[in-house]
Amino acid sequence: MLTKGFGGAERYYIDLTTALAERGHDVLAISHSGSISEKILNKISGVNQRSVSVLGKWDPFIARKVLDIVADNGAALIQAHLARGAFIAGKVTHKLNIPLLVHTHNFVNLKYYKNVDKFIPCTKAQYQYLIDNGITADKIRLIQNFSAFNPVDNISCNRSIKKIVAHGRFVHKKGFDLLIKSFANIQNNDMALFIAGDGPERASTIRLASRLNLQDRVHFPGWQNDIRRFLLQGDLFILPSRDEPFGIALLEAMSCGIPVVSTKCHGPIEILDESVAYLCEIDSVASLTQAIKTAVADPQGRLSKAQAALALFQEHYAIDKAVIEFEALYTQALG
Repeated sequence: MLTKGFGGAERYYIDLTTALAERGHDVLAISHSGSISEKILNKISGVNQRSVSVLGKWDPFIARKVLDIVADNGAALIQAHLARGAFIAGKVTHKLNIPLLVHTHNFVNLKYYKNVDKFIPCTKAQYQYLIDNGITADKIRLIQNFSAFNPVDNISCNRSIKKIVAHGRFVHKKGFDLLIKSFANIQNNDMALFIAGDGPERASTIRLASRLNLQDRVHFPGWQNDIRRFLLQGDLFILPSRDEPFGIALLEAMSCGIPVVSTKCHGPIEILDESVAYLCEIDSVASLTQAIKTAVADPQGRLSKAQAALALFQEHYAIDKAVIEFEALYTQALG
């Protein structure tokens, strides 16, 4: 994982690496120097964390550095994440003649994905995208994303909503501006909105809340090291994204037993339906406002949906099930 930032893809990389190490596998993790991934994986027992500094977007020297690390540690295969990681890994596996598996976290530009033995999309839409772009079915294995959160034992929804929570990177596609505009339409001074996280649009999002006179009702607690604890303090979780390849944040909320409101992005609609969440249209303040109002006025529905969402998480999105699938895939790739 050769990125410095932190989002769903990086969370996935950390959780999968950690889970494999906990199951006794010999895991070599190659992360960008100074990244959050590096800092977290350095503390995980059983993970051989190695760091590389990438000079520029497409560092011409990085492949040699990665090749030396992989060769010195006798890696049997590589699993790469995101375009830069896949592009570099393709050069390395080609020289070392070992399998390359790449996890496609979105609709990828295939020109960066060379010498790939197996593509691992996380949604049916991504699977179909690969087929439509000439990748044969035998080179694709759909494995849905997961969360490493321990699911709660039981759910108890408050009759009134006091605290709405959301989190993620402050970028345009996450739609936090839409969420604040929608929250401005909810006339309830006893209700507060907390948006955790960081990113380039955080300052402008705070200014938007101030312009709408919401500075006393909308709060920005910043980066949260313990996002599970943050979620468990909420009465309603909202994902207002304009684009969401999957939505690991949804799985986290589902595992915590929190009722969910989400836009109908291509990732979320493969996870959710009206039986487990309140859904709204993409990029629509009016639709999001109505979904929030419906959830607020529906305490029994919130409880029913949260219970169904928790059961769905336990059946399909717990980390143990995904790791078993990856172990089978690695065995197949190694022949």
